[in-house]
Amino acid sequence: MFQSKKQLKTKSLFLLAAGMLVSLAAMALPHAGPGESYTFTFYSDASRTVEVGGRSYGYCGEPFQWGRMTSYSTYYKTTCNPLP
Repeated sequence: MFQSKKQLKTKSLFLLAAGMLVSLAAMALPHAGPGESYTFTFYSDASRTVEVGGRSYGYCGEPFQWGRMTSYSTYYKTTCNPLP
């Protein structure tokens, strides 16, 4: 089935906006340099009492992700000896 020009334009704008949001979210995460890792804990609301997800990435240990990411989070940075 064919789509009208208006439908194609709307779909294109939606995909562009979605891509920009993903890009902005990725830019917000700190970059882990050699010998560094970041571990995030995500919470259900601003009280930060109910954990709903977690994520870790970098060079100290295995990366992991569970649950869901929210705008309510805490994180800590781990340092380790970088590989020679």
